[in-house]
Amino acid sequence: MDRTVQWYPLRVYSDAIAIKSYAPTPSSTAPAPLPLGLGDKLFIVEQSSSTDPAWYRGYLITSQPVSTLGKSVIGDDNVAERIAVGIFPASCVTLTESSLNERTPILASSIDSALQPVDLPILDEVAAALKEWCPTHIHDFFSPQTSTNTRQVTLSTLIGDLLHTRKSLLLGDLSDEDKSEAIKSAVWTLVRGNKLISGDVIVRNEESGALVTGRDDDLVKLFRDQQVMALSTHNSVPSSAAQGPPSGKELLHLMMRVPGIALDDGMSARFYICNKTRAITEAVQVDAGVVDVKVLFVDLPPAVVKDEIFMAIEVYETIYMTTQMQPVEPVRSQSYTIQGRRGVAIGVVEVGRVLREKAEVEREMVVRMFATKQVESTSNEWHGGWGTLRARVAQGSADGIQRSPKLDRVQASLRAFASPSGLTLTTALPSVFADMFVCPKALFATTSTIPRNELYLTLDGVSFASHVVRSKALYYITLSSSSDTSMPIMFRDAEQQKPSSIWTSCVVSRDEKIGESVCVWPLGTSSTDVVIVNVHAVDGRIIGRTVFPLWVDSVIVKDGPWTLSVTNSQGLRVGTLDITSYLVSTTLSADETLVALNRWRMARNSSTGQAMLLNVLKQVDYVDETEIIKLLRQVLDSLFGILAWKRGDVEFEDSVFAALVHVLDVTSEKGVNVTSMLDDYIRELFNYPIALAPLLYGYQRLLSNHIDPDVGAHVRSLLKIGKYILRLIRVSCLKYQSQEFVSAAFGTFPKILRHLFQQLCRIVEQEASDHVDPETAATVVAHQILALDHFAEYLCELRSFFTENELLELAIDFMESSASGCSSNPQLAMHQLVLLQSYTNLWLFSSSTAEVQKELASQTVGLIRPYLSAPTNADLATPAAWNSWKEKLRLCCSVLAHQFRILWPQRQSCRETCGLYVQLLPDVAATFVALQRKLKAPVTGAGAGAAPKFNHEFSLLFPEKFPFPPPRPVDTNAKKVPFDELSIELTLLQAVLSEFATFDTSLSTNDGKTLTEQEAITLMSNVLSMCNAVIRGDAFPINWISVYSLLHCSILSCMEFISLVLLELFVPSSEGQDQEADKVADLWYTFFRTLITLVGSEALAIESFAEQKRLAVSAIAGDVRERGAILLSKTWDAIGNDASPEETLYNVHRVGGFQARFITHESCDRYALVGQIIELWGSQDKVVLANALGMLRSMIIYEWNVKKKLDDIQSDIIDALGSKFKTSPFLMADSFSRGAFTDTLFEHFPVAGDALGVEARKLLTTVSRFLELSVDLHSLPNNDAYDDDRSICTLSLMIFLKDLGREGAFVRYVHELVQMQERAGHYAEAGLTLRLHAEMYDWRTDLQFPALAAPRFAAQTSFDRREQLYLQMVKYFGIGNAPELAISTYKELARVYESISFDLDKLATVTASIAKIYQQELSASAARPQPQYFRVAYHGLGFHRTVRGKQFIVQGNEWEKLSEFTERSQKMYPEAIIVTTATPTNMAVNKHISSASTLSSHSSSVSFDAEGSANAPGQYLQVTAVSPEPANALADAVGIKPNERDFFLRSDLRRFSVSRPVKSEIRASSNPADIWVEKVVFTTKEPFPTILRRSMIESSEITRVSPLSNAAGSVIQKTSEILHIARHALSHPDESHSAQLSMVVSGAVDAPVNGGIQQYRALLTSYATNDDADSREQKKRLECAIVDYVAVLKYALIVHARVVSSALRPLHDSLVVLFERNFKSELQRLADEGRVIDGMDTTRAGARGVAPTVATSEDAKSVLSDLTPQMTTVSTTGSHHQLQGNSSATTSVVSKNTAAAMQPPVAAPSRPFQMTQLNQPSTISLALDKNGSVTNLSVSVTNSSQHESVHSGVSASDKGSSVIVPGGGQNGSIANRMGRRISKMKFGSSKRSVTSLESL
Repeated sequence: MDRTVQWYPLRVYSDAIAIKSYAPTPSSTAPAPLPLGLGDKLFIVEQSSSTDPAWYRGYLITSQPVSTLGKSVIGDDNVAERIAVGIFPASCVTLTESSLNERTPILASSIDSALQPVDLPILDEVAAALKEWCPTHIHDFFSPQTSTNTRQVTLSTLIGDLLHTRKSLLLGDLSDEDKSEAIKSAVWTLVRGNKLISGDVIVRNEESGALVTGRDDDLVKLFRDQQVMALSTHNSVPSSAAQGPPSGKELLHLMMRVPGIALDDGMSARFYICNKTRAITEAVQVDAGVVDVKVLFVDLPPAVVKDEIFMAIEVYETIYMTTQMQPVEPVRSQSYTIQGRRGVAIGVVEVGRVLREKAEVEREMVVRMFATKQVESTSNEWHGGWGTLRARVAQGSADGIQRSPKLDRVQASLRAFASPSGLTLTTALPSVFADMFVCPKALFATTSTIPRNELYLTLDGVSFASHVVRSKALYYITLSSSSDTSMPIMFRDAEQQKPSSIWTSCVVSRDEKIGESVCVWPLGTSSTDVVIVNVHAVDGRIIGRTVFPLWVDSVIVKDGPWTLSVTNSQGLRVGTLDITSYLVSTTLSADETLVALNRWRMARNSSTGQAMLLNVLKQVDYVDETEIIKLLRQVLDSLFGILAWKRGDVEFEDSVFAALVHVLDVTSEKGVNVTSMLDDYIRELFNYPIALAPLLYGYQRLLSNHIDPDVGAHVRSLLKIGKYILRLIRVSCLKYQSQEFVSAAFGTFPKILRHLFQQLCRIVEQEASDHVDPETAATVVAHQILALDHFAEYLCELRSFFTENELLELAIDFMESSASGCSSNPQLAMHQLVLLQSYTNLWLFSSSTAEVQKELASQTVGLIRPYLSAPTNADLATPAAWNSWKEKLRLCCSVLAHQFRILWPQRQSCRETCGLYVQLLPDVAATFVALQRKLKAPVTGAGAGAAPKFNHEFSLLFPEKFPFPPPRPVDTNAKKVPFDELSIELTLLQAVLSEFATFDTSLSTNDGKTLTEQEAITLMSNVLSMCNAVIRGDAFPINWISVYSLLHCSILSCMEFISLVLLELFVPSSEGQDQEADKVADLWYTFFRTLITLVGSEALAIESFAEQKRLAVSAIAGDVRERGAILLSKTWDAIGNDASPEETLYNVHRVGGFQARFITHESCDRYALVGQIIELWGSQDKVVLANALGMLRSMIIYEWNVKKKLDDIQSDIIDALGSKFKTSPFLMADSFSRGAFTDTLFEHFPVAGDALGVEARKLLTTVSRFLELSVDLHSLPNNDAYDDDRSICTLSLMIFLKDLGREGAFVRYVHELVQMQERAGHYAEAGLTLRLHAEMYDWRTDLQFPALAAPRFAAQTSFDRREQLYLQMVKYFGIGNAPELAISTYKELARVYESISFDLDKLATVTASIAKIYQQELSASAARPQPQYFRVAYHGLGFHRTVRGKQFIVQGNEWEKLSEFTERSQKMYPEAIIVTTATPTNMAVNKHISSASTLSSHSSSVSFDAEGSANAPGQYLQVTAVSPEPANALADAVGIKPNERDFFLRSDLRRFSVSRPVKSEIRASSNPADIWVEKVVFTTKEPFPTILRRSMIESSEITRVSPLSNAAGSVIQKTSEILHIARHALSHPDESHSAQLSMVVSGAVDAPVNGGIQQYRALLTSYATNDDADSREQKKRLECAIVDYVAVLKYALIVHARVVSSALRPLHDSLVVLFERNFKSELQRLADEGRVIDGMDTTRAGARGVAPTVATSEDAKSVLSDLTPQMTTVSTTGSHHQLQGNSSATTSVVSKNTAAAMQPPVAAPSRPFQMTQLNQPSTISLALDKNGSVTNLSVSVTNSSQHESVHSGVSASDKGSSVIVPGGGQNGSIANRMGRRISKMKFGSSKRSVTSLESL
């Protein structure tokens, strides 16, 4: 297809299925389509045409290999299903409706940042995030578990939000407010997504979305934003109206959304917020049919959340009433008197928690609905009925409550906000509140921003006289007004209802309360306005009437309950009405004091009135605050009017001034809405210039008498609101000037103000100890605190009267005056710092001249420096003292930080001022070091020795007020990240001071003196320690990317400053080794180490970062690495000597000198830098690498010049590389795999024949080999599938280190491998690995070894350490179920204890342990779990070089099948093609073919071309299941137990075989028995078990076995099996063993489904014509084996008769009949030979001395010997021998394999036997009974027969033969002892013993 095709997005993203396969044709001119396989899943995003597309573009979800898909694979390619992006033909797929509703994957290639507007940097950030998130996490979108994976759903939602925001911004149709909100939302979406994926947090500007680099930005804001974004629980942007907990200036707002409410016709619902006693908002009414209601309850004061508050829902229904006073259902034909409302359901839900948390998402709520329940037996049968139902539900009472039958529940969603007003909130978030239904108001006048005059009446109910209405009668109430004004009083009970002149309540019964609230509005000014209350019966007639007056004596009615008398038309009382009033007004008040105050003019003409007015002024302090705020303007006008009227009257002036102070104090504490009212009044309405003098003198008089307890409260209020008084004074003065009333007396106005400030200074300079009275002292301290906290506010009001210098003088004087008081009171010291903080926030610092800034900076440094110190013992004594110390330090940091935020952008223009702060750098560093020491110290006891880590909450950095704001909860994703606010704040100070230090490099003390050398060393040591802590991430989490990157820049500035000082003052003239030189060397080493750590910091390795992080670090840190590397090289050269001409040949210019103190560990001990430099080798920055290698070259040259060898440098390099690989394995492996870093050094040592060049190249060759092995190890994927490869690479590296003499590293890797194997459960292999460590030590007690830290070993002798390791090995062998290895180890220990240490106690213990293993492990009847073995050949260039072209025997898991192993291998190598075949690959193969064999020419052909695939691209695995071949003949001994067989089988196990049947070319037959078997035996390099659970194959051998040998072997194996089961059933006569015997005998006796013995009889017939010696021998062996099989089966039937239960006796009888019928010929032969088994008749024959002459095979004798207790007759081919004995004699029958294993041979018996060596068959197990399976083949080798004379042993090749060895033979090896095992069989009460080697 054409590259220029235009792509169109699908209307709906669609799933698709490939309906046909598609193989694209490669093309260079068009994008290559993706290959499709039938059934592949696809996800379509775009199409090539909007109408008839020929191509689709999207994602392919397939299991095809990566090599097939090419570069189109995105994300992780090492998974089962791969995701590829590309195009595919539309004709090959069919679309379905997308089920991925929650997923919004996009094509990263469709995000073109070039098309984005330049003025919207947020779009670049969004594009970077989408390109990073989508390819990396694309698998999450298509995972089948998406519906249950919250992380995937969340990520999909975030991507969708970013796409929507990006689209909206690109369209450019947003308003400025919506655009700003969209940018903020995108910023926080990026934060949330990055926290979800990587945890990294990058700070972006909320206004533009651009990265915040910190270069010219507000550093305090950067640190705060970094903290909030990383730790805040807000997952979306908190708007300016909704951020954080509500302060005193913010109101609460609650949004409620009801998606739908199931209301029947005629029903309505009301929603409102209430507490337990009353409603606190107006109600919202929703009628039936209204859906998706969204309501915002606005302007709730924060105080309401202190108690329980509820969302209440009331449901009413319309009822129709007749004259019978009962509600009825409406009938059209009937007329009704009245239609009313009846309450049917109420529900409440607590919403206080929602308001307190203000979560960013809606909280779902289910509101259960309840109704009244009538209880007949109670005196008050309704419990208040409908009117009290809400209160009872809220309190949890169950009295008179039932579930509502009309409405069961209501589903609602709630979300809280905080904002100064509801209007501000809705304006800030227009999109959120665009479809708002209604905004009901709160019933709080002080929170309203608009005038309100409303009265709310709550009707409780009417208490009727008993004679008025019946007990169950219904009534209702109507309200109306008597007002005749132009604005009549109206009523409404819901926000959106239209007010009416008449309001009707709901209908209730006689004993119920109504409980409804109604709003009365507007409230007129007529004192005659009343509310008329009529009580109606259901027929409409009026039962009674009463009135509620709205005014009393021209004052609005007071809030509270009222009881009104209800009378009828005759004036007779019929009952009482309880009603409650609540006024919500911004202009009306019912307070008598305020009414009298506002009527002050009426009291001017009489002395009595003036006296009453004085009393009223004194009562102002006791007026309710809300009433004052309502009438604030009137109250202030009245006070200033009185002040103007009584000017000169001190008593009146003081009373008015005290009342004014109280009113202003009340107003200032009520938030921004109320204080703005006060500001507006002073600015626009205040017009009393004559109040100037009274205000000034009242201020002075009150301050001068501040100790008087009677005025203490007013003094404290005055100190808090002094700024308002001064503002009034300022405005009064200006009014005087404008009215030209200024007199000469006011020319001294500044002097009066100065005098006033002198009074303030006298207050703060007092010491509490000067006052004896404790109360007075406490009062003084309280006044001092308030003065310090608010003094800075006073300065702002005096700018019109003083110059900046004069104000600075006042400020400094006040600060100095407070010094004496603060020195004696630590509490005041905190507030002194608050004052300094306030100075910083004023224009006094930000907008003043440079001189003022400099002076204030100097004062700040002098004041703060004493507080910047390490904590004392007193500070650590208690938690309170520790927290106090930290708070004091945090205040100091806050003061400095807020000054720095002003100086930072202009630091180049005010260098002198900035330089003043540099003297704080030592104190900041020392404080930080002390803090870190305490934070890391373990907490002991109950003391406060270590600070707590704020893991679950945090406080904002650099607080501006004290006490600090309450902490905020930490995001759950960040709770595990330790941090400390003080540490973070100190790092900002260090960053700024490091930059300022470049302006002033002089080091001075507080008094200006130059630092001594020791002080300078201490300073720089602390600064370097602080820098190291920041780089390590000790100060704050390293995922705070913006701050972390910025601090790397500041650390580099700090290092540049320190380098200047070091080079100027601390470069020794010689290489001295005295104490002072050591101090200097230590300082230099710390400097170099810190600088190297900075340059090599992973936080700067941008080449390994994802898109967003790379862009952020590049923008913030810039070229820190390059600058740091250049500084490192420059300072290194500065301390060296000039290089000689010979040395310059190696491109170095400075060598030796003071550099000699910092090279290798051998010569420099703790100051060695070789290892530090090596850590920079993994850097991808060329500048860093070049400078690091330059330093290393100078080190190599100096080392050679001094020692003429490079061993020490080589040692340090390898140690350093090993440590670096251990700490950053994948980064280092990736770095060293992309470039040959030693090649650069090779190029610098090219001098031919030069000794240094030769040694250097040897060094580099060794290092290169180490790097190669390390990369092999650490480049492996970190998952369990590669554990085997990881073990191999670890072992290779261990061997290299051992050969290199790096014993310490070798030991570390040994124990790492042990831990790896232990975690994998490979305990036996762990013990073998541990042997490598043990073999490093000799059994010597005179050789002492030091202690080891890793692994941990104490100092001990060589003997003790090896012994300790051996015992640990035995422990691993025991856990790993490897007794043979444990015995071998114990034997070694026994030898040592017996012949070296002569420790008989330990020898006894070890010997007992060996015996215990033999007794408990080897004698156990149950078999050990069998590991499976597989041959694996690795072909193809795609494999790692450690395995490519090699084949191994691999130990699989226990009972692992071939399919399971191949599946595991496929997961390890997902791209490999696995071939399962038994044919070996090309290698040294020995073929041995039987002389009688003739096979077809194609029997060895293989379809897999191993040779052709060896060098082919890709990966090919050849996997074959193999069986162990025993090296010890005892493993196949007759009658041996399973665990015994395992013991011998696993001893020296290095031979494994695999077999396959092939048909004979001569005798082609379908008979399964007529087959040849080709057997391949592999020999491995190491015996199993091995450390790696695999061993490379050294050679293989192929042999072929004839059908006769296979058949004989199968019969003998089955005979042995039946004998073993029969004997086991006899010795364990329980139900399970007898059932097993029944099953085996049944299968053997009954006619076998696969032929069994019958097919072997046929085999003998078919080979009857073969008359060669080999065939005759094999036929005879098969014949004897069949007869022996029948004899053993007869014996099994005898045992079965003894153990079978009576219920199965019929089965036994039927088996006997079948046995005699199916084996008639064999039974006849047994009888003819005298071998009668019935009733153990053979014993009687033996007793008579009859020796039957039987042509019996040697194989049979091993079985029949168990059936002949006294005498056994054994005949060999061609001759018969008889051995007779008495009843006490015994006979041993030993197989030839057993005899061959006897070393040394036992003595020959007195009568030797001429034995026949038969063929050695390895059997092929064909089914002998109906329970067998012909597919189970096990193969072994058969050699040609030969005869030889045998005495005590025979050849190991005679595996199937047996030989008689007299019972009196000598004891020999364990084989001899096993041959004489006693096997007891119980028959009745008699016990007889037969000695034999147990069955095969």
